[in-house]
Amino acid sequence: MSDAAARPVADTAVVRERRQSELVFRRFVRHRAAVTSLILFVLVVLFAYVGPLVWKYSYTDITDDLSQAPSLGHPFGTDLIGHDTMAQVMRGTQQSLKIALAIALIGTVLGTLWGAIAGLYRGRLDFLMMRIVDVVLTLPTIAVAAAVAVQGADGSRWWSIAVILGALTWPYVSRVVRGVVLSLREQEFIEAARALGAGNTRIILRHLLPNALGSIVVVATLTIATAVLGEAALSFLGVGVQAPDTSLGLLVSINRDTVSTRPWLFYFPGMFIILIALTFNFVGDGLRDALDPKQTGARR
Repeated sequence: MSDAAARPVADTAVVRERRQSELVFRRFVRHRAAVTSLILFVLVVLFAYVGPLVWKYSYTDITDDLSQAPSLGHPFGTDLIGHDTMAQVMRGTQQSLKIALAIALIGTVLGTLWGAIAGLYRGRLDFLMMRIVDVVLTLPTIAVAAAVAVQGADGSRWWSIAVILGALTWPYVSRVVRGVVLSLREQEFIEAARALGAGNTRIILRHLLPNALGSIVVVATLTIATAVLGEAALSFLGVGVQAPDTSLGLLVSINRDTVSTRPWLFYFPGMFIILIALTFNFVGDGLRDALDPKQTGARR
């Protein structure tokens, strides 16, 4: 009888319910491409923000080594003026990351609120808001951003580029959030919140958005990758970040004619643009799989 009584105690000591965050973390870790991309992105951030603190050259320094190929003294080579290319790529990566994160933040906040309101209220308001989204989606993002930047924005101020592109990317986020909210608003916990007297604002902020957080995080991550390419395109066209500052897109633009003679000036900043975009895409894929509620795994 003592053995029979001991078995349930032993079983309950082994079985432990896992939190949702732990399940998400375990699923994300199993996504090798996402984990590898996250590590690479951390290394890129360290290169951009810690590198200038320890590297002997600044992006504004002019050395006596003119148009030098990559070497131990200049791992990324130098340009015609004598700028150390690695120092310039560090600064360019800083600016491109800063702009991309600001674009994603602006687009995600605006798109999330817009989509949540449209999905909750539905009816005529939803119809009107989604038609506005359709109109903005038909606009060629790069062309409109370039036109606005030329007319009124100062390209040397990175935040002006972020505001312009952020104001054109929010419709993509709003569509995703609206779809999630349309599904959530029919759930029983929303009906219970209404029965307890919760208003629409409280329902959106306390119930809908927290439950849609997984989808919002994923779409925000993918928006960052798109924002990096958007900033690079604007700078390549000459309406983005301007000298004496620099960005990855600007470095690619001013060195596009040197591909055959001094390829390091073009390929190193171009490689970092591709690397940042790819890492964010893979991290987004990993988060999407990890946050997928259909992947229920045993909580033991």
